[in-house]
Amino acid sequence: MNEAQLITLVIFVTVYGAIALRNVLRVDVPIWTIMLGGAVASVASNVITPENAYKSINMDVIIFLFSMFTIVTALEVSGILDYFTNWLLTHSRKPDDVIFLILFGIGLISAFLMNDTLALMGTPIMLHLSKKMNIDPKPLLITLAFAITIGSAMTPIGNPQNLLIALESNIPTPFITFTYYLILPTIINLFLTYVILKFWYRKEISKARSHFSEIIHAEIELRDHLIRDSNLAKLVVIVSILTISGIIAGNVAQMFGYHVLSISWISLIGATILLVITPRRRELIRNLDWSILVLFGSMFILMQTVYNNGVLEIFARILPPLERSPVSIFNIILVSVILSQFLSNVPMVSLYLPLMKKIYDSNDVKSWVALAGGSTLAGNLTLLGAASNLIIVEEAENKGYTLGFFEFLKIGFVITIINILVLFVFLVILP
Repeated sequence: MNEAQLITLVIFVTVYGAIALRNVLRVDVPIWTIMLGGAVASVASNVITPENAYKSINMDVIIFLFSMFTIVTALEVSGILDYFTNWLLTHSRKPDDVIFLILFGIGLISAFLMNDTLALMGTPIMLHLSKKMNIDPKPLLITLAFAITIGSAMTPIGNPQNLLIALESNIPTPFITFTYYLILPTIINLFLTYVILKFWYRKEISKARSHFSEIIHAEIELRDHLIRDSNLAKLVVIVSILTISGIIAGNVAQMFGYHVLSISWISLIGATILLVITPRRRELIRNLDWSILVLFGSMFILMQTVYNNGVLEIFARILPPLERSPVSIFNIILVSVILSQFLSNVPMVSLYLPLMKKIYDSNDVKSWVALAGGSTLAGNLTLLGAASNLIIVEEAENKGYTLGFFEFLKIGFVITIINILVLFVFLVILP
């Protein structure tokens, strides 16, 4: 091992060790700060040049994240998210229905809006719901985490790791391809998760039954006061529909051989229209979660450093072999789930992509979908498995609530085993 490899390995292990242990040791250092430190250390120690560091940043991903964060921030500022909370309650006849609607409502929305942002916006909604229902917030927070994770697996725009895979693998019509292989497993997994959650938290759910009708009545009276800016609400809904429709239409056009704008640029058009028209553009920009963009830029630099200096080959030796077979599909899913617990799913995918690209081309769609599905569903196993889980934990702790690592693991283990089995079966049987 040469000097550059040794320095790179030390930086890599330090960064990911800090990320993995930060919640266990309860060290209050954000993930984006740790990753930024690793990227800066890589440049400062000259194991990657500044020029290569700049070139390593995938601007398609950065543009897409910026665009979707802008749209989702507008949904929050306008009051649409508060209105959605009210809708959840007023369309529930019993507390069990709230769990069902969170899973399917937020789960399906997360297939089209970035899951990390929904985790940020959804946590206060869950805490608000738990107060109204007079129950412990943990069942609703865990339901939110599962909903976001399972639902976001279905499309290439549901979460950052799926977007990375769609862009880097060059698979044809990624939106249609992901949906074809993942829509049925997603719906089945959401339903099975509902059944398990309903049984697991039956005592908490029963507490809310005695006064649930009073809650509904109070929510109905609030309905007309939840939209804080009706003009912005109308605008962001129209922009959201047009943006998602544009992405789907672009994929359909690609099927027929017409080359159109990428997912990233279509989403940027939507965000630009929103910022140009609304007078609240400065407020939206101020409220964006810029730290996520720093996280991804830093991660690209660190992963390029690892790749350039041959450190990736060290990890490749201990991973299950990759090949074109159902066994390999299962290996990809298994490795994705396990490694994500140590690295979190987005960095894990960024690290694993170069290995995958050596074996699979753009026609090996099942392998790429297996990586997307496995790395996403890994978030259901532990709090460390997905960045969205950590966002939920941090937001809840800011409000005075805690969500324990082992409490999540007990139910997460059951959910994850079922989820990945469903995913594997569908990837094997679908042509």
